[in-house]
Amino acid sequence: MRPSSETELRQSLADIATPQILVVGDLMLDRYSWGKVHRISPEAPIPVLQVAQDDQRLGGAGNVMMNLSALGAEVLACGVTGKDEAGEIVLGLLQEQEIDTSGVSQHQDYTTVLKHRMIAGHTHLLRMDVDPPPESEVPQEELIDYLKKTVPKVDAVLVSDYGKGLLGNSVLRNIAAMGKTHNIPVLCDPRRNTNYEIYQDFTLIKPNRSETEAAVGFTLTDQDSILKAAQKLKNELNLEYVVISLDQDGMLLYHQADDYQFLNPETQEVFDVVGAGDMLISVLAFLMAGKASIEQAGYWAQLAAGMAIQHVGVVSFSRAELLHRFDYGETSGKIMTLEQLRRSLPHQELPLVFTNGYFDDVSAGHLKFLHQLKTLKGFNVVAINSDRSISQQKGAAPLLNERERALLLSAIESINRVIIFDDIDASHLIRTLRPEMIVKGEHYRNQSLPEQEAIDEVGASIEFFPEY
Repeated sequence: MRPSSETELRQSLADIATPQILVVGDLMLDRYSWGKVHRISPEAPIPVLQVAQDDQRLGGAGNVMMNLSALGAEVLACGVTGKDEAGEIVLGLLQEQEIDTSGVSQHQDYTTVLKHRMIAGHTHLLRMDVDPPPESEVPQEELIDYLKKTVPKVDAVLVSDYGKGLLGNSVLRNIAAMGKTHNIPVLCDPRRNTNYEIYQDFTLIKPNRSETEAAVGFTLTDQDSILKAAQKLKNELNLEYVVISLDQDGMLLYHQADDYQFLNPETQEVFDVVGAGDMLISVLAFLMAGKASIEQAGYWAQLAAGMAIQHVGVVSFSRAELLHRFDYGETSGKIMTLEQLRRSLPHQELPLVFTNGYFDDVSAGHLKFLHQLKTLKGFNVVAINSDRSISQQKGAAPLLNERERALLLSAIESINRVIIFDDIDASHLIRTLRPEMIVKGEHYRNQSLPEQEAIDEVGASIEFFPEY
């Protein structure tokens, strides 16, 4: 496999227009109850979750659809829900994202899949599942009729198979045949199954380590056994590519015995692996629908999965967010956009500490100031003014550009997160992030702060650090 230059990699994502992608799979509703645990129940030896926030998101194939929509694809949904509350919420969430739901049918005798997670900070306390009864039957001919009309018009088909009864053998065979006939890539995130013949003639399948082991019948212990498994699946199923996600060991892209690539994981900071597999297959499909090479698709998929596991619960990323991560390099896990930061902060157990400044021409004094952040019991965010903001205020460009300054600060151990902001002052950030503490240098103690009104609004305290 030929490695791409940085310019080629960036263009492979940035230059994609609006591919049409059909997602066929098991629709689910993910419900989250976030909160904190302060005591054990007097009724049983279990923690009591004090719920602070409830959240409902698309799960299963719906999460894949959300990912693709966030990336900028035109998404067509094909699946089934029950005529129940969860089903109505799933349809509403799909339509909010402007996802085409003409391929989604509702059935009285089908129960919409629901997964309810209770989470304290980063800790999953409990998950409750509601599944369709085993005797539920989904009318396969209805699905096949829709597929015959739709598959020839799209740029890629993504099959998200959670084994909930939607994807029978006849549906899968028809999808594979239509992909071959119309030269359309068909990608699949397969169910855990010992018989993968149901995915015969697909373009690509993406099992994880345990799913692969179940399918091939042996343990993946090293690169040789992983390659042996990939070759077995490719040859037996007549696939073009096999992609195996290997959790902490990264991912394998496999085309043939002399054409493969192991990709290292993109982050060591793991908060939650839920949704990482969906993210991988979503980005693979988006790039392949946009005519990128498998190597380029694999790179972006691994990058996006690395970002996903830095958040609790399922998340989606825009192309701008992926490009932001790419532009700031592999050490940029600490550097986030405001939207990424806003999504991740509700699940931090520590109080939020905030400071801001130019941080241009960084001196030993700056470093000593920032190292004091580790003396506070909190999760800190350092906001730096953008180049445009500094030029507007100082009448000259900064000595170090915003990328250089962000990377420099992200390398400081005492700093948890870095964000770049474009405003004259940090009032908007303070109102959005609602920190419990603001940190300023000692010389600000008797000065009027431009953010004072915002600080008062959110009720934050101010800590003045000595300056050097």
